[in-house]
Amino acid sequence: MKPSARTRRRTARGSAVGALALVAGVLPGVGSQAQEQQARLTVAYDCALPAGAQPATRRIEAEVSGRFPGAATAEEPVRIGEIRLDAEISLETLEELLPAHTESVTSEAELTVRVAQAESSADARWGGLTSPATPVPKDQDLSLAHRGDVPPVTVEREGQLTFTAGQLALNLTPTVRAEEDATAPPAPAPAALDCRPAPGQDLRLATVRIGGADHGPGASASPTPSPSPGSTGPGKDPDAEDRSARRDGDIDVGTAQLPPAKPCETERPTSDLDRSKLPEPPPGIPVRVSPIGGIHWCAVPVAAANVLKLKGAMAINDPRDGAATVNLLIQKEWAVGPGYNQTRHLGELDLPDATATFLDFDFMPVTAKIEFKSSPMTIVTVQRGSSSPNYATIHLSQTLRMHDVTVNGVPLEVGPHCRTSRPLELELKGKQPEYEVLKGGVLRAKFTIPPFTGCGTGGEDLDPLFTGSISGSGNYLKLIQGAPCLMRPGGQGCVVPPAVPELPK
Repeated sequence: MKPSARTRRRTARGSAVGALALVAGVLPGVGSQAQEQQARLTVAYDCALPAGAQPATRRIEAEVSGRFPGAATAEEPVRIGEIRLDAEISLETLEELLPAHTESVTSEAELTVRVAQAESSADARWGGLTSPATPVPKDQDLSLAHRGDVPPVTVEREGQLTFTAGQLALNLTPTVRAEEDATAPPAPAPAALDCRPAPGQDLRLATVRIGGADHGPGASASPTPSPSPGSTGPGKDPDAEDRSARRDGDIDVGTAQLPPAKPCETERPTSDLDRSKLPEPPPGIPVRVSPIGGIHWCAVPVAAANVLKLKGAMAINDPRDGAATVNLLIQKEWAVGPGYNQTRHLGELDLPDATATFLDFDFMPVTAKIEFKSSPMTIVTVQRGSSSPNYATIHLSQTLRMHDVTVNGVPLEVGPHCRTSRPLELELKGKQPEYEVLKGGVLRAKFTIPPFTGCGTGGEDLDPLFTGSISGSGNYLKLIQGAPCLMRPGGQGCVVPPAVPELPK
């Protein structure tokens, strides 16, 4: 007996309840860290020492860790959190590598990772993993803590995607102590280590499910990729095979460099300051207005938000996708007098629609897009006393609209007006030396997400689901503004593009 249409609607809505609680994770930005897995792998490496050292190889141990999504969508970037690589080098190996009287070592690592899906694979080179200057102990092994961001991976098909650790390159730069009554020694050359995984290890670092099915098109029948002819299983060094024969066009391992920001707006902002947000200067200090309406600048702001109910962090204006820029008029008005300095600036920011993918409680992928409708930014800086820091406040409101929601690839009709019932009010604060408008830096805010309204179609009221999953106070936002660029007159753009900051940690 087939279920009635009414029963089917009730079942669909019931599954949507669990899905929507996690769809909420897309607000108020993109790139939620929810549903992540923490990967950790310890690998024994055999490293070739520089020419002349005996014996020719030494064994070191490295622990690789990072945050990977539990699942992702085909043809969309699989974003990986900061990668950590802690390398342990024995005292005996250090004595062979480093010159006498070495005080400390800085290091840079590059880890090759085999990214595989069914019969396709590509090698990602995760370079730029750096370790700060680390004192060299006299009687114990040296531990080097490398950290760094790595590029996303994009695949065209559904199925299990595996990440397998491979070759490791270490570049050690020693700092040598000068002897008393002696001239400073020349800077020693870096020591390079070329390391390969010792045989017989399981080198699988993480597995990410792409798409809605456990075994979709292109998926292997197990969490590990199918071994190639002649493979001995997961413990085989992936660098032992010819890389060119293994590359496949449907896996893109990306590039570590952040893409440039979207072009700056060549037209000057035309909005007005929000007068209700402007503090009154002390009596006797007049407010003066710029005769040219302010100086035209452009900057890139990126942010991470913690939403209390979701217990997760989210990225806003993700620089890895090519961040949007804020259009600025600096020193639009000012009030300067004895022991007091106030300047007023205007900003306009048009964020693109965001897309995010999450899982419901039954591991069902949920995708949604978010539209941001932002007010102009009223920016005020105040300094009281010549020796006091300069305090900055940015006032901004946003209405958030959710659309194009799908659950396991099936559209979930939320209607065209599923949005916050009123704008979300942001008051970002910063002070010198951590933040200056013309230098950039860090701003912070606590905010409240209003209830949702207009969600659902055909008599289905989904407002309580969104409101219960997302809305409320106690949320936190950390924003980093890059150094701005001065716009040239006549619509010619910046002399140098604005700096693109990385997402806050």
